[in-house]
Amino acid sequence: MTEASYQDFIYMADLIGVAVFATAGALAAQGKRLDILGVVVLAIVTSLGGGTIRDITLDIHPVVWIADTAYLWTAIISAVVAFVVCRYVQYPRRMLLILDAAGLALFAVLGAQKSLAMDLPALIVVMMAVVTGCAGGMIRDILTGQIPLILSRDGELYATCALAGAIFYIVFDEYMPGQIVAITSMMIIFVLRMSAMFADLRLPEFIVAGHKLEKVKKGKNK
Repeated sequence: MTEASYQDFIYMADLIGVAVFATAGALAAQGKRLDILGVVVLAIVTSLGGGTIRDITLDIHPVVWIADTAYLWTAIISAVVAFVVCRYVQYPRRMLLILDAAGLALFAVLGAQKSLAMDLPALIVVMMAVVTGCAGGMIRDILTGQIPLILSRDGELYATCALAGAIFYIVFDEYMPGQIVAITSMMIIFVLRMSAMFADLRLPEFIVAGHKLEKVKKGKNK
């Protein structure tokens, strides 16, 4: 694969990631009594928030959606389409989680690719991958009054999936063709996230020796 075709692949994957995350952000507005402007804003911060934080952190100016407004238009159009379609078509709640997992996979690997292209240390590349993949969802959850998945034990291996995919990308980037290693890393993140959701996988919880977690008792007020 030539360098030009690889860059075209990265660009299209980036736009697809924006569309997927924007749709997930719009679907998160369900039950929040938001109008179409609120839904569009939620979609924009979900799809572009992680990349914006990454670019500002790495001192990349202008940020991606200012340098290329196709990103912004993709987010807006995806949000409007989701707003219209969801008024007439019911969708399962799992769809939001599946779209979120797809967006996480796309953005985490693209964040790793862009950071690695700047010859940054491996640790920073991994951090930027997690930021790119997770920050938009964190902003979305905060705006909708939810505990961010990345901070919740019930998040079912959210940031961990991005870490695994980013590490795979860094390790095998020199040994595999660019498109192959990128797609494989995305699949690792997506499959891990799906497995975590359906198999209820979680990381070990912090418990002090000699103590047990207290179970929350429902229906009793003290």
